[in-house]
Amino acid sequence: MLFPHLRDDEGTEGPLIIEAEIGGHQVHHICIDGGSSFEMTYEHCFNRLRPEIKNQMVPATTSLIGFSGEIKWPLGQITLLVKIGDDEHSTSTWMDFDGVECAMVFGPEEQSIPVNKVREERVKVAINPEHPEQTMMIGSNLMKKTREKLCNLLQRSLDIFAWTPTDMTGVPRHIAEHRLNVRKGCQPVRQKKRGQAAERNIAINDEVSKLVTAGIMREVHYHDWLSNPVMVKKSDNSWRMCVDFKDLNKACPKDGYPLP
Repeated sequence: MLFPHLRDDEGTEGPLIIEAEIGGHQVHHICIDGGSSFEMTYEHCFNRLRPEIKNQMVPATTSLIGFSGEIKWPLGQITLLVKIGDDEHSTSTWMDFDGVECAMVFGPEEQSIPVNKVREERVKVAINPEHPEQTMMIGSNLMKKTREKLCNLLQRSLDIFAWTPTDMTGVPRHIAEHRLNVRKGCQPVRQKKRGQAAERNIAINDEVSKLVTAGIMREVHYHDWLSNPVMVKKSDNSWRMCVDFKDLNKACPKDGYPLP
């Protein structure tokens, strides 16, 4: 049974809530999030399943990343049969669920116990004696012995870091090759040239010169797609050069399983 567009006492629209049978258990309140990339079941709901169903849970293979960037590992993963509808009109499908713990949310009338969060500071260490400017950030709370082992590991692995564009040798084409996955029938878009301020033009020329020197970029004459550079200010007031790929993205099919 579907309960779309639920409204509270003030008449505002609420989330989409449905009722379904999951793993042989009737679940009366299921929140539907069309933008979610995985299915989630809370621990207290999972514990109500029959023992023979719960025993089918397997260890999780990937972690979950929250909106604030925190990383959480699921309790496990399980495949359950989901049935939506009544006895006369219904549909069923097998779905993969990640089990997670439920965090309590306190209302205005309730007070939560304050928690003092300790934020770990990071320190900059030089890992290349010949180039003091080549530094890495590590946690300041590491024990002395652990810190020494980490620094030694970084020093032994200097060849895998790219400090300048010329250090990026690229990936051989027989291993991986990029192509534009444009939908059939989509017409190429040539964006009109956008003028840039003098400061941004200097940053663009510097960035392009570095990429051309490193062999990452070369001069070509595009006859199909053409996109403008977009300059974004970094926290250190320097410029990051991006490219406006909105028109190209609209012509490419969306990835149903984006990378984290």
